[in-house]
Parts: sequence; C-alpha cells; structure tokens
Amino acid sequence: MKKILFSFLIIFPAFLTVRAQSYALQLTNNDLACYLDIFESGKYLIKLSHKNAPDLVISQPLSFGKYTVEDNGNYTLTDGTNQYVITLEPVTGNKIFMVKDGFRWMQLNYFVKSSDKPSSPVSISSDFLSRSELLSYREKIRIDKNTYKNKFRNGFYQSDFNPEFTFRAHEDGTYSIRFYSLELSNGTWEKEDNFLKLKDDNLAAYFFVAVEPEDKLKSILMPGDFSLTRFSKVS
Repeated sequence: MKKILFSFLIIFPAFLTVRAQSYALQLTNNDLACYLDIFESGKYLIKLSHKNAPDLVISQPLSFGKYTVEDNGNYTLTDGTNQYVITLEPVTGNKIFMVKDGFRWMQLNYFVKSSDKPSSPVSISSDFLSRSELLSYREKIRIDKNTYKNKFRNGFYQSDFNPEFTFRAHEDGTYSIRFYSLELSNGTWEKEDNFLKLKDDNLAAYFFVAVEPEDKLKSILMPGDFSLTRFSKVS
C-alpha cells in the first residue's frame, strides 16, 4: 500500500494546475508591457500591450497554448501554433516565475503576479486561426507553382495592420521581428520554395512567411501573428 501511495505522489505534480491568474513581465520600455494569463483549464496566453495615448492601448497576442507542471515544479508552456516551448521556474510559490527558456528578451526575466483574474478571457484564442488552418493554407501556397515566380528582396517590411510591427531581412541571412522598440525574434532566414523559413536563435521552432508579388510578405506561421497579416516593403 505504501508503494502505491508513493508512486501517486511522484506523478501527481505533472497534473497540477493553478488557479486562473495574471502575471506581468517588466520591460525596459515603459510604454510596453507583457502579460501572462494562466487559466484553470490548463491553457495560457501571453500578450504584449503598447500605450499609444492615455486612453489607447494596443494589445498583440504573442503566444497561446497549454501548460503543464513538471515533477520539478517548473511550468512548461507549449505554444499551440508554432509549438515552441517556454519554461518558467517558480521563485516564490506561484507568485513569481523566472523565464528559463523562451524568447531571448524573456530569458532570466521575471513574471510577477499582478491579479487573481486573467486580463483576457480564455475564449480570445477562438479568434485566431488554428495551427491546422495555417498549415493547410501554407500547403495550398506551396503546391501553387505560380507563386514560385514571386521575387523576394532583402529589406525592411511593415505590417499593413500596424506599422510598428515590422520584419527586416538582412543580406547576411539574419532577420529581426520587432513590435515597437522590442525585438520579438531574431535569427537566420533562408528562401525555401515560395517561403522565407525563419529560425529563431533561442527557440526550437521554425517560422514561415510567404513571398507575394509587389514586394509583399504574408505571415503564415510567425510569432505575434495568427491572422495571415501582410507586410509591405518600405526600404
């Protein structure tokens, strides 16, 4: 009987979930904030917010998916769209988490509990295209040989939705994705068929951007975008 109880205690932490809560990650840009919402359903949402004016705040989802609590107490957040992993290590119970693995600007920074209620409803994720929908769209473009004629030029691209959401591809094969002054992702890029294949230096995942006519790009699997946003070349 003791052996059975002991085994149960060993595996139980992996199924633990915390109550719905919200955390804030302090950034150097005072007008930019990063929030982590943890839901009782075992899901999470990370979003960025920029204060353009006293009464105008622009929010952009960065990552959402499911989390698990590991045997060592760490929280593993698995992005449902791009399937990269963010690892959080509890410092003070579940009030403060240190980011062990994730985007470079997150690492060794701290999510501090700010509220007992999430800042967004869990239903917000239903507004985004799912991974299967995005993969299906990517495959549709891949098999369309006409799109292979689209030419890509290095340079600076801005989102048609928000000009402060940008993508830059350098001649040396490196790239940078920025949201206002924050560099969301950086790494290397290569042309693959009619796509740009992006490899973040700190994540075990690839992002994809479709090459379109007239110096346009379209996000397919890209951090911070879940709605096939177009980017236009500026310089």
